[in-house]
Amino acid sequence: MEKTGLITRTDSTMTADQEIPETAPATSWMRHIEEHPSWSVVSRLPVTIEAAIFLSRFRVRDLLGLAEGQVFESALPDTEDVPLKVGIVQLGWTEFEVVEQKIAVRLTRLA
Repeated sequence: MEKTGLITRTDSTMTADQEIPETAPATSWMRHIEEHPSWSVVSRLPVTIEAAIFLSRFRVRDLLGLAEGQVFESALPDTEDVPLKVGIVQLGWTEFEVVEQKIAVRLTRLA
C-alpha cells in the first residue's frame, strides 16, 4: 500500500519508485458541491436555463404570423409540470406564473 497526500492506493503491480498522480480528493464523494476547491470560480460561470413548453401543431408559418394575445395549445397536459434543463441535464420541474405583469418560473421539484 502506498499513500500520498491525497489518496491511498493498493496495487500489486506498483514498484516502490512509482508515483501516484495526486488528482483524486481525499474523500471519494463530496456531500456538497460547495466543498469543491474550484467552487468559487465555477459558481460564477453563466449558464442558460431552459424551461420549454412543447406546442402541438405549431408551424413556422405560425411563428411568422404571431400576434399579441394569440394562444396556442401545449402538448403537455395542464396538470403536468414543465421540465427545467441546463443543456441536456434536467434539474427539475417548474410551473409558470405571472408576477407583476411578467412571466415567472417556480421550481416545483428537483430531479
